[in-house]
Formats: sequence, structure tokens, C-alpha cells
Amino acid sequence: MAQMNPRELDVLDILWKSDAPLTSTDIVNNGHGLTQSTVIAVLRKLLKADLVEVAGVTHSGKVLSRTYRPTEASRDVLLQNFTESYASFSNVIPKSTICAAIMQTDDNPAQVKKEIEKLKAMLEDFEKGL
Repeated sequence: MAQMNPRELDVLDILWKSDAPLTSTDIVNNGHGLTQSTVIAVLRKLLKADLVEVAGVTHSGKVLSRTYRPTEASRDVLLQNFTESYASFSNVIPKSTICAAIMQTDDNPAQVKKEIEKLKAMLEDFEKGL
């Protein structure tokens, strides 16, 4: 999939943050300024690209509604979009600065320590491969 537009990213963000599958109405009600017609169009596109899947069907008022969840493939596409975006300004902001900024977005010290240990191991493996 090519670079994702902001609305596609918003829908995936909402789905990834949810512990349970969501209906299109649930997605609209998440406060990202999305309209029902936009969400439905985005979900169709994401379904076609296998970035979301239908998790089931539920009653929403008097009608049946599909519920959606992100697929693992969407994680790969998000990573690809992120790295492509980074590549466009990598000559301005060094990787170490980006990494530090990302680490500062987490306010759970225990989680940050776990991530630092993972990063150390990854960097050691990467350095061995050079």
C-alpha cells in the first residue's frame, strides 16, 4: 500500500488503541473529527488492502453492524509509512534524536527500561552485521 492518508492513519490508530473490535459508529465517536461516510470509505479501502478485518457482527441500536479490528499486516504498513516519512528528513534529524524523542513519549518508566534493553540488544546485533 502506498503512503497512507491522515484519515486512514486515524482509523488505524483508533482500532489499534481499542481492546475490542469496533463498529464504524464507535470509530466516529472516538473524537478524531471523522464522519460516518469517511469512516465507511476508509474501512472499505483498509479491508481491500487487508489492513483491517471484520471481527464479527453486533447489534447497534436496531441494526446489525460489523465490528472491525486491525490486522498484523497493518503494523508493517504503519512501520513502512513511518520509515518513509523519516527518510524525507533524515538529513536534518539524526536517528539518535528520533529514538530519544520516541522514548520520551512513554511515561511508564518500567516500560521504557524494557524498551532500552531491547534496543541495546538490537543495536548490538546490528553492529555485528556491519
